[in-house]
Amino acid sequence: MKTYDKFLDYYEEVVRWINSPLEDEVFFLKEDCIVEYNPDAKNILELACGTWAVAKEFIKAGYEVTGLDINENMLAKATKNIWKENIVLWDMTNFDLWKKFDVVLCNYNSICHLLTWVEWQSFFEMAYKHLEVGWILVFDINTLFEFESITRDFAQFYTFWDDVVCLEMFKKPSHFEWLIKIFSHKKDSEFELITEVVKENSFPISKIEKELKAKWFKLLEKVDYHYGQVSAESERVYFIWQKILGIS
Repeated sequence: MKTYDKFLDYYEEVVRWINSPLEDEVFFLKEDCIVEYNPDAKNILELACGTWAVAKEFIKAGYEVTGLDINENMLAKATKNIWKENIVLWDMTNFDLWKKFDVVLCNYNSICHLLTWVEWQSFFEMAYKHLEVGWILVFDINTLFEFESITRDFAQFYTFWDDVVCLEMFKKPSHFEWLIKIFSHKKDSEFELITEVVKENSFPISKIEKELKAKWFKLLEKVDYHYGQVSAESERVYFIWQKILGIS
């Protein structure tokens, strides 16, 4: 089983269907997060930048963007769209770019690919290290409520021409797993079954807040992406944090 190998061919479309259209996502990030809380921002570090879809839109809007991702397949697709020096192959829990940024961004719940709390803590430390004081960290999560809900749902099917992609989520002792089955059409009625697994995890919002406040961040806003007000049944939550010298 591989991760984001064959599934990468369908990744962008499935991500938009599950989450939101790209233009809506970028508008929210730009206007409701960056312009609202950091209007003078000029450069962005996007962690888990993937195929560069979000970064391209910010570049069009006049921002300087550096992207970092650990997945070589993702970055191979990304480099078709941008100069390679703007993209870094690195682990977002342990890197040093020798530069500070106005915004550190990690969206489409990419932080959830980190399976342990220690990795989440390391992610927060890297964000702090690469931000100027007073500037912001923006990231979103799929909540534990969302993952638990998905495990109780029926399988999701997506059709791409003659191919069919099936997604199912299962709860494991320490994380959650997407089982991805790709029925790839070959000829006539012949299909090839390709299976991939994507692992994800999440943690309580209260635990995330406590950790970031202890790491010299101030919470500016948390938003339920779909409904605005965060509740116990929120599925996808965005956080906007400001790096400070101390806790006010």
